[in-house]
Amino acid sequence: MAMTPAYALAHVFLPNLLKLKGHATVMSALERRDLIYFDPLWAQAHVAHNPFVYTEHRESLAGDKFRIATMSLPTPTEMGEAHMAGIAIKANDPVFLRYFTLEHDFVLAKKANRTVLCERSGQKHTRIGDGPSLIGNNEPDARAFVDCFMELMIPTKVTKR
Repeated sequence: MAMTPAYALAHVFLPNLLKLKGHATVMSALERRDLIYFDPLWAQAHVAHNPFVYTEHRESLAGDKFRIATMSLPTPTEMGEAHMAGIAIKANDPVFLRYFTLEHDFVLAKKANRTVLCERSGQKHTRIGDGPSLIGNNEPDARAFVDCFMELMIPTKVTKR
């Protein structure tokens, strides 16, 4: 199966950057809004892109402090390509990293687009569930994406089994 540049960017190049440069270094670049740091990434994927970056800090009830960042990716044209990528690291744990993507999907029965929350851990790619609906405004979309994947790590809702 052929891989589009946008797919390779979200599923190969960005995870490799996190592994090679270190997730703390990449997080620091995102927090500083140092977008020049990512120019080689766009060049490697052969795309021209000016990403929107959103960062925040959150703390769990257990006292874990998370540094969170999301980055918009080129607009997806195929299923499986990502709208956004997000990382969460613990401020006090140098090896903790979770990498999420908000992927484009199409529901054939409804003939409608939707988003899917996915997580990448090493070579394993897991579709977690429905993602938030995107409204086209960068900051609220990024905040909704962060809320969606942080719900997995710091649950705020009670679910019946």
